[in-house]
Amino acid sequence: MNARVDERAAPAAGVRGALTALAGLLVITVAWWALALWPVEGVPPAWLERARAVCFNAGPSGLPDPSGWLLLVGQPIGMLAVLMVVAGDAVRAGLRRALASPAGRLGITATAGVLLAGVTLAVARVANAPRDAEWLATASARVPASYPRLDRPLPEATGLVDQRGDVFSWRRVAGRPALLTFGFGHCATVCPMTVMNARQVQDRFRAEGREMALVVITLDPWRDTPARLGALARQFHLGAGAEGDAERIDSYLLSGPVEEVNAALDALQVFRERVADTGDIVHPALVYLLDATGTIVYAASGHADLIEELARRATGQG
Repeated sequence: MNARVDERAAPAAGVRGALTALAGLLVITVAWWALALWPVEGVPPAWLERARAVCFNAGPSGLPDPSGWLLLVGQPIGMLAVLMVVAGDAVRAGLRRALASPAGRLGITATAGVLLAGVTLAVARVANAPRDAEWLATASARVPASYPRLDRPLPEATGLVDQRGDVFSWRRVAGRPALLTFGFGHCATVCPMTVMNARQVQDRFRAEGREMALVVITLDPWRDTPARLGALARQFHLGAGAEGDAERIDSYLLSGPVEEVNAALDALQVFRERVADTGDIVHPALVYLLDATGTIVYAASGHADLIEELARRATGQG
């Protein structure tokens, strides 16, 4: 008798597990799409910009690029396919049981309604979103007056050297505004984009006859050693020193002993995590805006227009 009860209970448990997995997949899908497309007034939070850039290759408007859309659509479909391969019979049996009861039919109808509403909102979000060029043209207006200030003094940085082999201190950029950002040589996505955006802002200030320094500190002192800084500076188009025709004496790429670099990054409150298998660094696209007194006025992430707007505010132009 007990054996018969167990035989009947096992399929029921399998059906419940399959339906729980299906419900979890739907919740994950809704959260996944909300992360990618939920509209945000003004400038999105830094964490949201980073997540959308990393997960969906989102452009300035916040919408995914073609590869991001492929991931956004394909990942839920792939998870559903795996579930059906592993527990397809249990899922189908569970849905049949749900359709056989009023409460089950109500739950399925409600779920379908939520998904339909989500699809409708997603279509409206995409249809009404500005294109990347339109977003960039109005980026300054999107930065709220209440954008938070940091107003933190620069911590001491000892033991760091630049791409020219010179010992660096913050006195090198004293008396002029500066951009401070972070990256590493093996980074192929976030770092080149962030440094490029910072250089664009520096060029815009220079075109107006205004000085602005740019400081980049490596996040990977294990591989970005002082001996490699010249090549890495050329990679980031910062100028390598006397060897380069386009030397930029207002740009500094810094490295040094691992302990010293990490101490400087910790003092600057820069989040990073080293992946043990690859040695790569997980980190935000972070730019600090410094005024001429060496105060960290703002922290920015994202695009050149946002960095420029905050840089102008930091220097009293905004």
